Amino acid sequence: MTETKARRRAGRPRVFDTDAALDKAVRLFWQRGYEATSMADLVAETGVAAASLYAAFDNKAGLFAAVIERYAATFSVHLYAPINDPALSTYEAVKGLLERAASSFLEPETPAGCFMYSAAAAVSPASAAIECLLRDKRIAAEALLIERLQRGAAQGELAANSDPAVLGKFINTVMEGMSVQARDGATINELLSIAKMALDRWPAAI
Repeated sequence: MTETKARRRAGRPRVFDTDAALDKAVRLFWQRGYEATSMADLVAETGVAAASLYAAFDNKAGLFAAVIERYAATFSVHLYAPINDPALSTYEAVKGLLERAASSFLEPETPAGCFMYSAAAAVSPASAAIECLLRDKRIAAEALLIERLQRGAAQGELAANSDPAVLGKFINTVMEGMSVQARDGATINELLSIAKMALDRWPAAI
């Protein structure tokens, strides 16, 4: 083997399990937030060499964008599954969402709370693009919920004077508060009580 070929082989970033690395990166960003997580931290957490991470994602922002998509395709899909279940009534779907949020926000295998809110903590003006990515995902999730509520209203499941858009924002705000409470040490029973209080205000059709 020539010296040139040897150098090329030695400098080539090694192949790694992308999904496994992203899952570890999700948890690290979730726990520390975007700003407080360095590439050195990510190398240590994922076990992937810096050269390989840069080759795959360009920089920390590129890696974080991939992390957001990975979270959306795994944790978010699980969280919002009741909303997408056609077998459930609108009330049952929202009840399932809030109850799943309560349990998911305290899942022992992941940091407390919701990644979409936790990772955005203390994002500096220099990282405005990161906040935009997170905000777009949060808005999309809220839109999915509002769309489900609009279908329920059209099917006569909500009170005639109810506003699905406002109701969706209310439910979303409750979930955001539950996320903060989870990070501050709330118990599962406390989160479920918050969910029940929100559901007690459900605008049922008469």
